[in-house]
Amino acid sequence: MTQVDPARLSIVRQKYKDAHQDHIFTFWDDLSPQQQHTFFSQLESIDPKALNSIFQKAIHSSQSTTIFNDLQPLAHSEVKSTTHSPLTEQQDWEQRGLEAIANNQVAIIVLAGGQGTRLGSSLPKGSFPNVGLPSHKTLFQIHAERIKRLQTLARIHQATKIGRPIDGIPMPIITWCIMTSGATHERTETFLKQHAYFGLLPENIIVFQQGVIPSFDLEGKFLLSAKGQIATSPNGNGGIFWALHTEGVLEALQKRGILYTHSYSVDNILIKIGDPIGIGHALATNADVTAKVMPKTRSDEPLGVICHFNGHVKVVEYSEMDNELAALIDPNTGEFVYRAGNVCNQIFSVNFLARVPPILQTPDQDLLIYHPATKRIPFIDLTTGQAVEPDAPNGIKLELFIFDAFTLAERFACLEVERASEFSPMKNPDGLDSPATCRRDLERLHIRWIEQAGGHVVAIPGSLSAAGSEGLLGFEISPMLSYDGEGLEWVRGKTIQACHLETKDDAHSLL
Repeated sequence: MTQVDPARLSIVRQKYKDAHQDHIFTFWDDLSPQQQHTFFSQLESIDPKALNSIFQKAIHSSQSTTIFNDLQPLAHSEVKSTTHSPLTEQQDWEQRGLEAIANNQVAIIVLAGGQGTRLGSSLPKGSFPNVGLPSHKTLFQIHAERIKRLQTLARIHQATKIGRPIDGIPMPIITWCIMTSGATHERTETFLKQHAYFGLLPENIIVFQQGVIPSFDLEGKFLLSAKGQIATSPNGNGGIFWALHTEGVLEALQKRGILYTHSYSVDNILIKIGDPIGIGHALATNADVTAKVMPKTRSDEPLGVICHFNGHVKVVEYSEMDNELAALIDPNTGEFVYRAGNVCNQIFSVNFLARVPPILQTPDQDLLIYHPATKRIPFIDLTTGQAVEPDAPNGIKLELFIFDAFTLAERFACLEVERASEFSPMKNPDGLDSPATCRRDLERLHIRWIEQAGGHVVAIPGSLSAAGSEGLLGFEISPMLSYDGEGLEWVRGKTIQACHLETKDDAHSLL
C-alpha cells in the first residue's frame, strides 16, 4: 500500500499543530502504511480547533454557579395532564393522534445504544434475555408488538371514521428507527433478523448508529487509545440529532411524509410507543417539542426537572439541582415547585429535527453545550508507547443529552402522565429500577386493565408463579391483545387465573 499523500498529510499535521493537539502524531512513524491510512481517515474527520472550543465550553458551563439565580419553574398553565385534563380534551388528542398514525405520519425512535452492563450482560439492553416475564419476551419484542397493535388500532380508527370494513383499509405504517452505538449496532441488527423483526416489515425498520467524540485528558489534550487511534466515546443520546442527519434517517423520514417522531429510552418497559394522546397533543398545540413528564415523588429523586432559564426551557439534572430549590413546596398545591420530572420520553416534529444539525455545525455556537464526565479512560503513554489502564479518573468524556435541544424549541409543550402507566426503567440488577420492579409494574398495570374492564385476576390454586418470591401472580397481557387496556370487554364479570395472556384463547381457565 502506498503512503498517505504527503501534501494532505502536511495540511492535517498543521491543523492539529495550530490546535495544540499535534502530540497525536507521536507514533506516526511506527505505524504500517495500512495503519497510517486508517489513522489518517480518522484525523481528517475531526476538527481539532472546534473540539477544543467544545471542550472549553463544556468545562466552563459545568463550573458555572449562576444558573440558579435565573431559574424558574414551569407554570401550572404550561403543563397539561392526562390525569387532570377533561376527558373530552384527551379523546380529541387521541383521535388526532390515531389519524396521524393512520396516515403514516408518525415514526418511532428508540435510543438503544446502551448495553446491559449493570445488569451483568454485554448484550444490548433491548435484547436482554432475563427480564423474567411469564412470556419470556425481551424489551425489543414488547416494543415491536406494541407498534403492531397500534397500527391495528389506527386501522380500526380509519375504518370506523369512513364507515368501511376494516379489510378494505390498508395497514398503516409506523416507521421504527433504532439508534444504536458501536457496542450494540451489529448485535441489534443480528437479533432483529434472527427473530424476523417480530412480525414487522424490515423495510419499515431503520437501524442507525450514533456518533462518537474524542476523549480528552484532564488538561484538554486528546488521548490515544492506540498508537494510531484517537480515543473516542459515544457522544450521548443527544447525538441523535446529528446521527439522524449524517446517517440519512432524517431524509428518509421526510420522504415518507413523517410529521412527528416519538423518541424514548429502550429500557422503559411501560413506554406507550407512539402514544396517540401524546401525538395528538403535539398536533393540537403545534408543538416543536413535547416532553412527557412525571411529577417528582421526592426532592432527591434521580430525575432531572424541566424549568425555565434565561427565557428558555432547560432541563436541570438532579445531580446539578440546588437542594433547597428541589425541596420547595407550593403552598397552594402541596406539590414540589420544581415537579416536572424528565424521563427521556419526548415527541419531536420532523421540522424541528431538521433545524438542529445546522446549529451543531455552526462554529462557536453556544446553544448546545456538551456535558463533561470525568472517567477512567485507557490510553497510550506518549513516553513509553505502552497501553495504560488507569486506577483513577484520568480523562474527560463529553456527552450531549437529548433534552439539551429543548431550549431550541419555538413552541414547547409539556404533558404530565401517570407514572404507573408509563414509566418503569430497567437499569440495575436488583432493587429500584431493576428487572424485578419492571415485572411488578407491568403486572400491576395489566391487572388494573382487567379490573377496569370488569374482571378479576387470581393466582392459580396450588401453584407458584415464576416470580412468586416477589409476591407476583405471574400475569401478563400481550401487547398484541391490548395496547392500553382496550379490547378487554370480554372479561367483564369473569375471574381469570393468572397466566400469560397472548390471545383470548389463553384465558381457558375463566371461572
